[in-house]
Parts: sequence; structure tokens; C-alpha cells
Amino acid sequence: MNTEAAAAANDAGLDAFANGDPAEAERLLKKGYRLWADQLGILVNLGLALMQRGQPDLAERCYRLALTSKDLRTRRSARKNLGFLHLWRGEWQEGWHWHGQRFEGEAFLQTLWRGEPLNGKRLVVWNDVGMGDAFHFVRYTLPLLERGERVVFAVDKSQIALFQQRLCWPLAQVVDRKRIDHLAGPQVPLMSLIPVLDPSTSWGRAWAGPTWDMPGPAATGARGLCWASNPGDRSMHHYKSSSPEQLLASASAVASPALPLISLQTDELETHRRLGLAAPERCWLQTLDLVGRCQEVLSVDTAVAHLAAGAGRPVQLQLANSYDWRWKGDPLWYPQLSLM
Repeated sequence: MNTEAAAAANDAGLDAFANGDPAEAERLLKKGYRLWADQLGILVNLGLALMQRGQPDLAERCYRLALTSKDLRTRRSARKNLGFLHLWRGEWQEGWHWHGQRFEGEAFLQTLWRGEPLNGKRLVVWNDVGMGDAFHFVRYTLPLLERGERVVFAVDKSQIALFQQRLCWPLAQVVDRKRIDHLAGPQVPLMSLIPVLDPSTSWGRAWAGPTWDMPGPAATGARGLCWASNPGDRSMHHYKSSSPEQLLASASAVASPALPLISLQTDELETHRRLGLAAPERCWLQTLDLVGRCQEVLSVDTAVAHLAAGAGRPVQLQLANSYDWRWKGDPLWYPQLSLM
């Protein structure tokens, strides 16, 4: 057993994966596992590389082996990824089962809401995933409101004003997810709310209402562009991101190439200068106002796509070769969204 060499191979494999080379990541991670077979966390990383390589059966084998790890963090990651894999296949019961075990050992499981009567108590729904997931799955607070429940929605601090001011239905409160007390009363992670209310996702996919209140004049006829995903998500940034040129080249013939361009992309200053576009501020309210000026939006799989589709704008979404479970199956969650 050469633990130092194994750790180095694992780190190099993660770097290769983040840099968009899953074949090299697979080679390095297999090397690391051969050198240190007791370190089952390497198998979780290998499973991600195999998914990107289009080998879900081998990825599942890695995750299931990692379930036997003595390390809590490894077991949690294996369960979460195994859950996503089954959801990707449309195997809802098994997918939600494994995904629901991603918080093994957490004290807040004692206050986890599983669908029992609330009897007037407020329910805290907190986003445990990315900002785009909050924009997308906030629709699942609607059935709760229709039952007369009081819902507190806990999201990233940068999103609070948007949900407070522009959401099409009223929530009891919108708060910072970092400041909630998980033991104070009934609470549920946003991704755990879906299997309670809609395990097959059929209701959520069929729902066609707007998410955002869009006051003011109609769209002016621009094309919105968002070409890069969150750089903070190092493992997926390369796979999800594109370039403005690639988005424009991939857009379907029904798009209108003569329309002026509006950037919905934060940062990326060099690209903005090259294209002569103004970079928007890091403000979701402003981004939504920019979306309101767009006749159509071209985007990669990131929060802006959910924001625009929820605003009722036609969105053409560019996906990587291996993509998130939610884009499998039909319909596609938003009636005005199409895949490139």
C-alpha cells in the first residue's frame, strides 16, 4: 500500500476531471484505488468520471462499493451520487431512497418533515443545493400554500430580495439559509421536499405557471446570453460552460440572429470586452430585469436558465454530453424551454 502515491493520483485525477478530461481522470483514479484499495472515497470520484464517460453501470458499481466505507463523508457522497444516478435513469423510488440518506448522522434528522400534519407550525424549506435549484424547485412550495401551510424559504443571501419582491406567490418569510436553526421546528431540505409531494416529478414537470412577477414593458427584442456556469463548482464548471460563439452557433433556426445581444453573464470580463457587451452586476433582481428585455435566452445549464424560463422567456439550453438528471424525461419542466 502506497498511500502517498495513491493520494497524489487521486488529486491529479480530480484535477483532470475539473479540467475536462474524464478519460485521464479515470486512469489516474483507478491507479489511486489500486494503490490504496481501503480508501473507498476514491471510488466516489471515479464514479463521477465514469458518468462523464457514459458508463453509468460502472459508476453505480463504484458508488455501491463506497457505501461500505467506514468514513461517514464517503458514505454520504456515495449515497447522494447513487441517488442522482437512479433519478437520471428515472428510477424514482430507488433514487429518492438513496438521495434521502445523504445526511446520515445529522442531528436535524429528528426535526425532518416527512409529510405529517403541521398543525399550524411553520415549515422551513431550505435549499441544500445550488442557486438554480432554488429558482427551479420553489414551485414545490405552492402545494403547501394551497394546503394552508406557512412556509419559510431559506436560500442563499443573494437571492432573498428576489424571492421577497418578485415571486408570484407569497411565502411567510424568506431568510438566509446560513442562519436557520434546524432543530427549532419542522424543516425539510428543498430536494427532500420533492419525493414527499411529487416522487415521479410528474406534477412539477407539468406545471406551466410563471415563477416571477414581470411588471413593466414587454421584451424589446434582444437575445440574452449566459455561457458559463458557477466557477465555484470546480467539478462541473468546465463541463457546463461554453462560449458565446458556441451558443450562437448551436442555436436553432427558429432563433433570430439579427437581434441585439444582452449579456446575462456575470464576471467573464475579457469576453465581455471582446464582444463589446456590458457585464451585469451580481444582483439577481437586475438580472431578472435584463431577462425581461429579452425576446429569447441562450444559456448553459446554470441558474440564469431557470430564472429566464421561470419568467416565461423562450430558453434554448445547451447541455454537456453527460448532464443532470432533471433534463432526462419529458416534459422538460418549462414549456418554453428547448434543448440545443
